[in-house]
Amino acid sequence: MEKGIIYDGYPSMEEIRQANGWPDEERFAKGPVAVIECVQQIPCNPCERACPFHAIHIGEPITNTPQVDRSKCIGCGMCVAACPGLAIFLVDKSYSDTEAKVSFPFEYEPLPKEGDEVKALSRGGEYVCQGRVVKVMTLAKNDHTPVITLAVPKEYADTVRTMERLRLPEDQEGFQPVEPEGVLDDDVIVCRCEEITAGEIRRAIRKYHATTVTEVKRRVRAGMGLCQGRTCGKLVSRILAEETGNQMSEIKGSTDRPPVRPVTFGELEKGQEGGEDE
Repeated sequence: MEKGIIYDGYPSMEEIRQANGWPDEERFAKGPVAVIECVQQIPCNPCERACPFHAIHIGEPITNTPQVDRSKCIGCGMCVAACPGLAIFLVDKSYSDTEAKVSFPFEYEPLPKEGDEVKALSRGGEYVCQGRVVKVMTLAKNDHTPVITLAVPKEYADTVRTMERLRLPEDQEGFQPVEPEGVLDDDVIVCRCEEITAGEIRRAIRKYHATTVTEVKRRVRAGMGLCQGRTCGKLVSRILAEETGNQMSEIKGSTDRPPVRPVTFGELEKGQEGGEDE
């Protein structure tokens, strides 16, 4: 069975080792070390700039996967909150004879408190073990990305990568919709993929008479990026409702087209005549 970030939504150990390497047990024994699990070649390098000891290298081209010089890494954790993809962790297997510490970004509220017992989860969000909160770091320079440090049994240090949210909806309760706080300013980016602002969407409605999400998409490309409108679709509908006076329920959404998730040309080729499956 195929495994990995394309199939499961999170990277496999094989992908991580191939793309970013992995500390050996000798390095783990020396103290905390950054473990990077960024396996896709994307244009991104905040981790390289965040490290005060120049232990992370991406170089040119910017799509290189980050590499850690573990002789320079002291486990300060500055890179953990800096990663936009939340793909960097701090692992300290020297914490005690029986426990290791794992630090990870955690952008959910409420935050735990030091000493709390929580459910530690794997990369795939599956329960691994109980963990004890050792530290909660909420520095202003981390830009609203708290870093949680858990103490877990040492044998799970390579597996634990997050914790269960503390406040999940009760059974049959569901999530409550958040009421918008006023009208979005014209310079607010609505479609991040295509960098389309609320003002451009309003112009598509007022000047070019767009009345549906699809018509906005055709006029200004909002929703034509990598996420195919999954991120911006609701905001586009909200602006349409404000401009037309209709209810959100009356706004016609865009037409969903496969694939639901990005796929490679190699995957599309499989199954075709003359492809790998033939």
